[in-house]
Amino acid sequence: PQRTNRNRDVGGSLQRHTGANCDSAPPTLRLGGGSFILPRALKGRFRKVSGMLSSLMTPERRAVKRIAELSRDKSSYFGSLVQDYISFVQENRGCHTSGMDFLQTLRQFMTQMKAYLRQSSELDPPIESLIPEDQIDQVLEKAMHKCVLKPLKSVIEVALHDFQVSSGAWQQLRENLALAKTKRPQELGVDGAVPPDPVAIEKIRHKFLNMRKMYSPEKKVSLLLRVCKLIYTIMQDNSGRMYGADDFLPMLTYVVAQCDMPQLDTEIQYMMELLDPSLLQGEGGYYLTSAYGAMSLIKNFQEEQAARVLSSETRNTLHQWHRRRTAQRSVPSVDDFQNYLRVALQEVDTGCTAKTLVVHPYTTTEEVCSLCAYKFKIPDPENYALFLVTEDTSQQLAPDTHPQRIKAELHSRPRTQIFHFVYRKVPNLNLCIPAIMQNGNCLQVE
Repeated sequence: PQRTNRNRDVGGSLQRHTGANCDSAPPTLRLGGGSFILPRALKGRFRKVSGMLSSLMTPERRAVKRIAELSRDKSSYFGSLVQDYISFVQENRGCHTSGMDFLQTLRQFMTQMKAYLRQSSELDPPIESLIPEDQIDQVLEKAMHKCVLKPLKSVIEVALHDFQVSSGAWQQLRENLALAKTKRPQELGVDGAVPPDPVAIEKIRHKFLNMRKMYSPEKKVSLLLRVCKLIYTIMQDNSGRMYGADDFLPMLTYVVAQCDMPQLDTEIQYMMELLDPSLLQGEGGYYLTSAYGAMSLIKNFQEEQAARVLSSETRNTLHQWHRRRTAQRSVPSVDDFQNYLRVALQEVDTGCTAKTLVVHPYTTTEEVCSLCAYKFKIPDPENYALFLVTEDTSQQLAPDTHPQRIKAELHSRPRTQIFHFVYRKVPNLNLCIPAIMQNGNCLQVE
């Protein structure tokens, strides 16, 4: 009885969410107008081979395969939910107000189905018998991609494109891409870095085309990450110097313009709305927002104005997106991704200038100070130090501390406080007495 009630609750939630009764079955596919029947002996051999292959699979692949099979079995409650939802989406694409609304509906359904499978007794063997507890969610996520996004891939592509065309955004984007493609790197805000050559641009364009063939947002982001790292490598190899995040965005904008693929806009939207929130905190999440920023610069590109800085509207959109998609964080920010640290240079005569730096978890404060001195072009770095500044305190960080670990510790507190990393002159350099110890990191009190 408990199982029946739970199933009814999930089904009711789905029906309320879609606004329709999803009882119709998907159309039956007939091949050649007839049926092909395998001899009984061959069927037995196929079953044996299939059983052998299944036994060689990793536990994760076995679990994903079993969930995918269950999703196609309409006699199961889970299968009926998935198949009815797929049929509903195929038949009712026009009931959504925008591409974002459509993608959010898909994301909500996948989240509901993951919650159901965690409680359901339909999976045999139970998923917890195959997968460690801390890996179950990511396995369920992969299964949802296969069960829901794979069969709906073409439907999603057409729907997103139709929304762009009907709003006029598609034609405007094509015109802006054509205009931006004619511009030199410097006209798009690239400062000193040598851009990828035509051969590298074609290689990147090919990777973007491969991205379009994928249905998994996680795999799409993984490929985007490889593209962005390739661009970084080319920038550094061509000049022999390191570049920060503020140098990367204009170069990415230039590369996207040269690739001339308006379809990238919906690819980015697909990843931003369907990627599992737990994956938004790493490098992939950072580069995803960079890609969104690059596309936004092109969308708003004007002949008389170089696209150098994200508009306040774009920044607000990104902040709202982070807040919505990462509910576990109190105030998510573009600057919070792992391996990136926002540092402000504070000068008495010129005020504050901030830059986003590539800072890995085990980079020391001493190394961050060296990077700051280079990025901010400080002639006397021996007189500067890195400070952690909150609303009511300012603490100089000791040379052997790790700023990223300090940031992570501050974010893990129940009540998140506003803080900043500030690089500035120190009036007295003899401030090396540890005052606070947290997770092996010494915070120096000024």
